[in-house]
Amino acid sequence: MTKTVLTTREVADLLVSTEWRVRRLFEDGTLPDPPRFGRARMIPRTALPAVVAALQARGWLPPNAESAETLREEAAPT
Repeated sequence: MTKTVLTTREVADLLVSTEWRVRRLFEDGTLPDPPRFGRARMIPRTALPAVVAALQARGWLPPNAESAETLREEAAPT
């Protein structure tokens, strides 16, 4: 079953990025802060394209990375 919301860490893992970079997008207002469950941000899966675009705009993800699958393939050891 696919989760409909993800934590900051889960988004970072999925996109092969770091948690602080994903968190910074919300802290500085680049993206609207999602609802929280306790201290954890509950980022809707539908927000992933916006997260990818914002990370790419900052140069924190390659511009040709179109999907999480592409990112995972690029990060896989050869």
